[in-house]
Amino acid sequence: MCPVPLTSNHSLAEWMSVFEDSVSLSALSIPGTHNSAAHHLSFPSVRCQRASIKKQLDNGIRFLDLRLSKPYTTFCTSFGNDLQVVHGAFPVALLHPVKLSRVLGIVFEFLSAHPGETIIVSLKNEGPFSWAPNELSAMLWDGYIQQAQHKWFLEPRIPQLGEARGKAILFRRFGCPDDKRDTFGFPASSWRYNTTGEDTVNGQLLAVQDFCELRTSNAIKEKALYVELHMMRASQMSSNTLFVNFTTASNFWNPYCWPKDVAKAVRSGVDDALKKTKGRCGILIMDFPDNDNWVIVQNIVARNNILSRNASDV
Repeated sequence: MCPVPLTSNHSLAEWMSVFEDSVSLSALSIPGTHNSAAHHLSFPSVRCQRASIKKQLDNGIRFLDLRLSKPYTTFCTSFGNDLQVVHGAFPVALLHPVKLSRVLGIVFEFLSAHPGETIIVSLKNEGPFSWAPNELSAMLWDGYIQQAQHKWFLEPRIPQLGEARGKAILFRRFGCPDDKRDTFGFPASSWRYNTTGEDTVNGQLLAVQDFCELRTSNAIKEKALYVELHMMRASQMSSNTLFVNFTTASNFWNPYCWPKDVAKAVRSGVDDALKKTKGRCGILIMDFPDNDNWVIVQNIVARNNILSRNASDV
């Protein structure tokens, strides 16, 4: 099936629904957000988004990046067993804690309203507290997944769209017991920290660019180059590999390297790479993709129109 042009917000809310069930997730160009829930009032070094989770999904975002912590002491009594969404050691909201249960509720509400879509949900432990081995996996399984398994795609592989429609795909950036590895999502916890994207993991199933630490603002150009190179790899290599490309980086101590400025500086490089390359660009994970009324998201999604037309011409 050849997709219709994706230009309206309504189309972006349902852009995956026009593809055949047999299309592999790894064959698509997918827009995503980094620290997706960091859209609340917070420090400028912590805030990565302007749009809410719901607005992100309505406007085509299909990869959500959530970092999790045990509840901060102040809020323990109100949290119960819920996990708190954070960015590094900091809460994503200054005025109130953000609960994982609330964020997942928004995800599942969206999928219920748009059953032709799927959302990749990346979960990772962060925060100021230490974690025992497999502690996060136990908390997630017992509190969020076990009773809602029908809402998740939990196999350790890249699904076809038909297998994942109406579900959240767990992108697991944490360890789990050996006896749960076949039922606890796509394993994504083993890439090298600060990787520039040259190597693949999980037997060639995953290729990640996540150069995230900037010493000075001069390194932003270097970051933009790594993003472009990874987009080129995605366009040239096997569609069986899931390409994950973080366009984000920061330096907490340098205000010229905070998320908003880095997003603005890297954006032109991403735009140029979208013009230079053909075919899929993989999953592009961004800060502030709502700049210019979501044009960058529209351009990423439009790559799938090109792929489909090329396929139909073969």
